[in-house]
Amino acid sequence: MNEKKPYKIKKIISNNALLALDHSGYEVILLGKGIGFQRTKNDTIPHSDAIEKVFIPSSANNREAMLQLFSETGDELMTAINSYLEIVEKAFDQELSQQFVFSFIDHIAFAIKRIRQGIRIYNPFLHEVKNLYPLEYALAEKLLPLIKDKLDIELPEDELGFITLHLRTIKSNQSIAEMTQFSQLITTLVELIEEELSITINKTSTDYARLVTHIRFAIDRAQKQQGLGENHPLSALLQREYPVCYNLSYKLVKIMQNELKLDISEAEVSYLTLHIQRLAKVVN
Repeated sequence: MNEKKPYKIKKIISNNALLALDHSGYEVILLGKGIGFQRTKNDTIPHSDAIEKVFIPSSANNREAMLQLFSETGDELMTAINSYLEIVEKAFDQELSQQFVFSFIDHIAFAIKRIRQGIRIYNPFLHEVKNLYPLEYALAEKLLPLIKDKLDIELPEDELGFITLHLRTIKSNQSIAEMTQFSQLITTLVELIEEELSITINKTSTDYARLVTHIRFAIDRAQKQQGLGENHPLSALLQREYPVCYNLSYKLVKIMQNELKLDISEAEVSYLTLHIQRLAKVVN
């Protein structure tokens, strides 16, 4: 039987993190609940002994960044995050990448620091994110009781929006920057609708959720080059009956094309017209 050789502890970073050497003498950082408790330098630790994550620094700078993050992140917060990451891995049925875990811990640690300093966390795209990624948002909410239990801190709803974007990167090929651009674009489109029609849209309404969902899938279709065709069967009727909404929809599609550098089919104009007309009717 080929058993994996144990690690040798080089430095205790915290109760939940160790700097160690593997059997080949390479440095690794080990994470796990209480993994550093009552251990000392040069102790050996087997693979099966409470190790939840193994980080392999890619460079000297990466090593120092990891050591600093894990040494500055309190034990209670690390315990909460580790418990949450287990929930996330079960939800997605996959092991999380080293890059994701590191960036997630870094993000949460910084968010907690700002909350403790009394700095308000503001997410201008919260409503859009909630509507675009409802499953990820629901998963983000599961971090709330863990942080409350360990730190007695209430994570604000705006922060849940940022966590949602992190979770979304696990299954999508988009970076957080790309998803933020997407959310920002939708915010711009919605603000234009409100300005052009002199209305205030209820961001918690079903009609608003339908609009955001349609835009999301319109962009997905454009990225996959799966357009709805050149025309909607009721295009002429919609243009005649709802000229203001139709012209506004045309403007929105052009903005999407220019911002995303994608070809979006003309049929999207008609479908958007239906959504905008429904919103305008509800408000008026």
